Amino acid sequence: MTPPEEPRRPTALIVDDDHVMRMLEQETLTQFDFEVSVAADGEEALALLTGQPPDLILLDVDMPGVNGFAVCRHIRQRWDMSEVPVIMVTGMDDIESINQAYESGASDFISKPINWPILGHRARYVLRSAQEARQLRELEEKQAAIVRAMPDMIFLMDRDGVHLDYKAGFGAEPYVPANDFLGRKVSEVLPGDVAEIILRGVERASEYGDLQSVVYKLSMPDGIHHYEGRIAPSGPETVVMVVRDITLQKLNEEKIRRLAYFDTLTGMPNRESFLEKLDLELLRASRAKRQVALLFLDLDGFKRVNDTLGHSAGDYLLQAVAARLKEKLRAGDLVTRPALEEAGLHLARLGGDEFTVVLPDLDGTQTVSMVAERLQALLGRPFRIGGQEITVTASIGIAIFPEDGDDAAALLKHADTAMYHAKDQGRNNWQLYNKSLTAETMARIRLENDLRKGLERDEFHLLYQPQVRADDGTIVGLEALIRWQHPEHGVVSPAQFIPVAEDSGLIVAIGDWVLRTACRQLCNWQATGLATPRVAVNVSARQLRAHDFLGSVAAIIAETGIEPGQVELELTESILMEPEARRIDGFHRLRALGVHFSIDDFGTGYSSLSYVKRFPIGMLKIDQSFVRGLPGNADDAGITTAIIAMAHSLGLEVIAEGVETRAQLDFLRRANCQKIQGYLFSRPRPPDEVEQLLRHGSIRLPP
Repeated sequence: MTPPEEPRRPTALIVDDDHVMRMLEQETLTQFDFEVSVAADGEEALALLTGQPPDLILLDVDMPGVNGFAVCRHIRQRWDMSEVPVIMVTGMDDIESINQAYESGASDFISKPINWPILGHRARYVLRSAQEARQLRELEEKQAAIVRAMPDMIFLMDRDGVHLDYKAGFGAEPYVPANDFLGRKVSEVLPGDVAEIILRGVERASEYGDLQSVVYKLSMPDGIHHYEGRIAPSGPETVVMVVRDITLQKLNEEKIRRLAYFDTLTGMPNRESFLEKLDLELLRASRAKRQVALLFLDLDGFKRVNDTLGHSAGDYLLQAVAARLKEKLRAGDLVTRPALEEAGLHLARLGGDEFTVVLPDLDGTQTVSMVAERLQALLGRPFRIGGQEITVTASIGIAIFPEDGDDAAALLKHADTAMYHAKDQGRNNWQLYNKSLTAETMARIRLENDLRKGLERDEFHLLYQPQVRADDGTIVGLEALIRWQHPEHGVVSPAQFIPVAEDSGLIVAIGDWVLRTACRQLCNWQATGLATPRVAVNVSARQLRAHDFLGSVAAIIAETGIEPGQVELELTESILMEPEARRIDGFHRLRALGVHFSIDDFGTGYSSLSYVKRFPIGMLKIDQSFVRGLPGNADDAGITTAIIAMAHSLGLEVIAEGVETRAQLDFLRRANCQKIQGYLFSRPRPPDEVEQLLRHGSIRLPP
């Protein structure tokens, strides 16, 4: 039996005179399963297009010789958009360039700098849209062939619109039977508004002697029908009107409009529709001297839903969010303006888990805060997905026209900036844009660039804080803590640069550096004859999501020659909420090698025993926020005692961090906490000072 042929990979032609751009575009499209060919200029592209065309063309505008607009016009002379879709790429983002691109026949338009992760999805979407348009066109051609085979309804009328004769079209039905309208005037048979349209066409055709076209709709027994009538003079006193039922054509036009302007997943207006509406609102507001608010909403923790429950659950969540917003966030409850076709506010999905709300015709910000709070209240209610309840929150950024931007692009950019500020403020809140946020964003970008350079220039170093036995001060562990000595700004706090490293993905490289450096340091101490305890290294959720992170841990251990049992990875509780089977298996493989695992800041997150049991956790670390309140704060004392008792019942070790007073130490001893870490014993120290402590073997307990 012959095996079925594998589906053909779509082909793409990249035309760009920039070698680096060609390489990046080729790599991106290849990752999205395109078979890619390239051309360095317009002439080479035209030469390649003499044969079978590719399925998609990515075309740079600004090229020497034959530019992208000319190449696109040449393509359109042979193939239409459904046969060969063209995405034009340019650094020019002005409206005139965009219009010229579309007038040249471009299917889509993308500006530099390119958002590379989006490019592949954009290419797939344009290709899919072209295929659907082609299928739709083929369907329309078949329908047209059928229509051509059928006579249309033909009416003969005099100059006053009296029906003189009629020929029935096969399958077409007049508004009333022929016997009911022959010899009668149009206005006596059809609804008044329709009759007025037809009589105006009859009058013009008779007076000017040329073809007139009228479009109208009638309520038929099976619903509303749309008709197109062609009226032509057939003599000095009569006219002929050929009527065609164009209901299907109207429906198809609506389908095409929805493909272009609506998000297929949620049914909401998409980015293109959103930008068009926003431009209109800004123009209207500018004339009326009114304000417009743009709310940019991003779901918190959406990636966690995708990672833990799968992309189908993520899609369902987006649909549920959209449905709730459309159903419950009614503009009529908040703002109204009869001049608009729709209610006062406009909702859209920009893509991913990003939504926007446009509030036009404002005279103050009170309504804005009301809508933002209602958005958070709506999303705060659980969603039921796959038999379980999922709760998501939203970070919302708000920009106001004209204060925060006088065009759609600026307003969207500043709302996006405010949204990221809301993320930085702990998520699940809304923030208004102000100019200082742009400065903060630029500072953040500079800090990210400095981080990259810092890695290259070896500006980081490690300090080590001892962990001791609570009863006698014996050193039983070390926690490796990263520090950054910036060449211009001095010491930069980890609290300042770690979040930036997390967001940018640099935390993966930094985390590898910390683990490798700590392992090498232990090996160096051991080479001098020192007995060393195990070293604890913090691991973030972003590191764990990196490709083969657990494999890289094993590789670093093998590379440095450290005994795996001397390595402890400190995990955050959020990691336990992402129990991928593959990840759990990786943890158990590392534990089998001897690597230890602990939960950092236990008690501040989910603290779910069901998750703790699934991972090979050996120790819980009581967060210093609880230790700080000991022994006087009853809540902190109760929580701390409960964590210690729970750890012992599960056979886990427990360590308290942030111990600074003798009273805290005495309480922890009485509660049977085995290990202590904090300034009461030692601050984080450089390697040479730690070496002296290790030679002594213990730290003297304070009196």
